Amino acid sequence: MKYNKKSVSALIATILLIVVAVALIAIILTWGKSFTTDSLAETANVVDTSCTGAAITLSDCQIDADNNLVFFVKNIGSTYSFPTSDAFKFDLTDNTGNFASNLVLGDYTTATWAGLAPGEMVKVTIERSIEGVAITGDYIDVTVKSSICPSDAVATFKNCHR
Repeated sequence: MKYNKKSVSALIATILLIVVAVALIAIILTWGKSFTTDSLAETANVVDTSCTGAAITLSDCQIDADNNLVFFVKNIGSTYSFPTSDAFKFDLTDNTGNFASNLVLGDYTTATWAGLAPGEMVKVTIERSIEGVAITGDYIDVTVKSSICPSDAVATFKNCHR
């Protein structure tokens, strides 16, 4: 009996499979590179870095002889400068349950606000008798936060007293 050998040899079939696999890998890698590059470029617009390095601390909090609340606010960030447009807000809570929230620091203090550069400190004096404050307790918790960077620049001082 006579056989008709018109099929592709095993060697040529193997080479064809390798060429097709390499071509598919090259196509997938090219698409993946452009996909990740485009996606990374889009994420750069999503992340807000304007408050990077914004940080504050409160110190030397006390109630003075005139019954005013006195404390210092210091910019402890190494690179961020708080602008004059940053209306710092503060919350007060005393030990008798009185609470004042979201008060603008410039409205209740004798300090002149001119921004806060890295390492700079400002003394804040709040008259507790001013309408809107009404904090009468002997121990006061103070929280100060930036209006521009409220999640980055926030500080609390517990138990301010005489």
